[in-house]
Amino acid sequence: MAVITYRVTATREGDWWSLVAQDVQGREIASQARRLDQADAVIREAIALVLDVDDDGFEVDISPDLTHVEVSDETLETLQLRQALAELSDRAHRRTPAAVAELRGAGLTVRDVAQLLGVTPSRVSQIEKQAALANSA
Repeated sequence: MAVITYRVTATREGDWWSLVAQDVQGREIASQARRLDQADAVIREAIALVLDVDDDGFEVDISPDLTHVEVSDETLETLQLRQALAELSDRAHRRTPAAVAELRGAGLTVRDVAQLLGVTPSRVSQIEKQAALANSA
Protein backbone atom coordinates (compact mmCIF):
# COMPACT_ATOMS: atom_id res chain seq x y z
CA MET A 1 0.00 0.00 0.00
CA ALA A 2 1.37 3.41 -0.99
CA VAL A 3 2.06 5.93 1.73
CA ILE A 4 0.23 9.23 1.30
CA THR A 5 2.38 12.37 1.26
CA TYR A 6 0.78 15.65 2.28
CA ARG A 7 2.25 18.86 0.87
CA VAL A 8 2.74 21.55 3.48
CA THR A 9 3.66 25.19 2.98
CA ALA A 10 5.59 26.85 5.79
CA THR A 11 5.37 30.64 5.64
CA ARG A 12 7.31 32.88 8.01
CA GLU A 13 4.96 35.31 9.76
CA GLY A 14 6.58 37.38 12.47
CA ASP A 15 8.31 35.04 14.90
CA TRP A 16 6.35 31.98 13.79
CA TRP A 17 6.12 29.59 10.87
CA SER A 18 2.55 29.24 9.62
CA LEU A 19 2.03 25.66 8.41
CA VAL A 20 -0.74 24.81 5.95
CA ALA A 21 -1.37 21.33 4.59
CA GLN A 22 -3.54 21.46 1.48
CA ASP A 23 -5.94 18.76 0.34
CA VAL A 24 -5.87 16.50 3.37
CA GLN A 25 -8.92 14.46 2.38
CA GLY A 26 -10.41 17.62 0.90
CA ARG A 27 -9.51 19.79 3.86
CA GLU A 28 -6.92 22.43 4.67
CA ILE A 29 -5.15 21.84 7.97
CA ALA A 30 -3.16 24.61 9.62
CA SER A 31 -0.82 24.87 12.58
CA GLN A 32 2.21 26.88 13.58
CA ALA A 33 5.72 26.32 14.86
CA ARG A 34 8.29 28.58 16.43
CA ARG A 35 11.15 27.02 14.49
CA LEU A 36 11.27 25.27 11.13
CA ASP A 37 12.86 22.16 12.66
CA GLN A 38 9.66 21.73 14.71
CA ALA A 39 7.34 21.99 11.69
CA ASP A 40 7.31 18.29 10.80
CA ALA A 41 6.21 17.13 14.26
CA VAL A 42 3.68 19.94 14.68
CA ILE A 43 1.91 19.50 11.35
CA ARG A 44 1.99 15.70 11.69
CA GLU A 45 0.22 15.99 15.01
CA ALA A 46 -2.41 18.30 13.54
CA ILE A 47 -3.05 16.07 10.52
CA ALA A 48 -3.19 12.93 12.67
CA LEU A 49 -5.62 14.58 15.07
CA VAL A 50 -7.99 15.69 12.31
CA LEU A 51 -7.85 12.34 10.48
CA ASP A 52 -7.81 10.25 13.69
CA VAL A 53 -4.77 8.25 12.57
CA ASP A 54 -1.24 7.64 13.88
CA ASP A 55 1.20 10.40 12.99
CA ASP A 56 3.58 7.90 11.37
CA GLY A 57 0.98 6.62 8.89
CA PHE A 58 1.73 9.27 6.29
CA GLU A 59 4.52 11.51 5.02
CA VAL A 60 4.73 15.28 4.93
CA ASP A 61 6.69 17.35 2.44
CA ILE A 62 7.31 20.81 3.88
CA SER A 63 8.16 23.63 1.49
CA PRO A 64 9.33 26.82 3.17
CA ASP A 65 7.95 30.00 1.60
CA LEU A 66 10.27 32.96 2.17
CA THR A 67 8.09 35.50 0.37
CA HIS A 68 7.72 37.58 3.53
CA VAL A 69 11.38 37.32 4.54
CA GLU A 70 13.73 39.96 3.21
CA VAL A 71 16.65 38.07 1.69
CA SER A 72 18.62 38.54 -1.49
CA ASP A 73 18.00 36.70 -4.74
CA GLU A 74 21.42 35.11 -4.26
CA THR A 75 20.35 33.64 -0.93
CA LEU A 76 17.12 32.33 -2.46
CA GLU A 77 19.12 30.77 -5.29
CA THR A 78 21.50 29.20 -2.76
CA LEU A 79 18.57 27.60 -0.97
CA GLN A 80 17.19 26.28 -4.27
CA LEU A 81 20.58 24.88 -5.23
CA ARG A 82 20.95 23.13 -1.87
CA GLN A 83 17.49 21.59 -2.25
CA ALA A 84 18.33 20.40 -5.76
CA LEU A 85 21.62 18.97 -4.49
CA ALA A 86 19.83 17.05 -1.73
CA GLU A 87 17.33 15.62 -4.24
CA LEU A 88 20.11 14.60 -6.63
CA SER A 89 22.09 13.03 -3.79
CA ASP A 90 19.04 11.01 -2.75
CA ARG A 91 18.49 9.82 -6.33
CA ALA A 92 22.16 8.85 -6.67
CA HIS A 93 22.02 6.96 -3.37
CA ARG A 94 18.96 4.97 -4.48
CA ARG A 95 20.52 4.11 -7.85
CA THR A 96 24.00 3.21 -6.60
CA PRO A 97 23.33 -0.49 -5.87
CA ALA A 98 22.11 -1.07 -9.44
CA ALA A 99 25.10 0.83 -10.82
CA VAL A 100 27.49 -1.25 -8.71
CA ALA A 101 25.92 -4.47 -9.96
CA GLU A 102 26.01 -3.37 -13.59
CA LEU A 103 29.59 -2.10 -13.46
CA ARG A 104 30.82 -5.21 -11.64
CA GLY A 105 28.87 -7.37 -14.10
CA ALA A 106 30.69 -5.59 -16.92
CA GLY A 107 33.98 -6.80 -15.43
CA LEU A 108 35.19 -3.70 -13.61
CA THR A 109 37.15 -4.20 -10.42
CA VAL A 110 35.87 -3.10 -7.02
CA ARG A 111 38.49 -0.33 -6.99
CA ASP A 112 37.46 0.91 -10.46
CA VAL A 113 33.80 0.97 -9.47
CA ALA A 114 34.66 2.82 -6.27
CA GLN A 115 36.64 5.42 -8.22
CA LEU A 116 33.82 5.92 -10.73
CA LEU A 117 31.15 6.31 -8.04
CA GLY A 118 33.21 8.38 -5.63
CA VAL A 119 32.94 5.88 -2.78
CA THR A 120 35.45 3.65 -1.03
CA PRO A 121 36.18 0.12 -2.23
CA SER A 122 34.86 -1.19 1.08
CA ARG A 123 31.54 0.60 0.38
CA VAL A 124 31.31 -1.12 -3.01
CA SER A 125 31.88 -4.49 -1.32
CA GLN A 126 29.29 -3.65 1.31
CA ILE A 127 26.71 -2.75 -1.38
CA GLU A 128 27.42 -6.03 -3.19
CA LYS A 129 26.96 -8.04 0.03
CA GLN A 130 23.68 -6.26 0.82
CA ALA A 131 22.40 -7.02 -2.67
CA ALA A 132 23.40 -10.67 -2.34
CA LEU A 133 21.59 -10.96 0.99
CA ALA A 134 18.48 -9.30 -0.43
CA ASN A 135 18.48 -11.66 -3.42
CA SER A 136 18.90 -14.77 -1.28
CA ALA A 137 15.97 -13.88 0.98
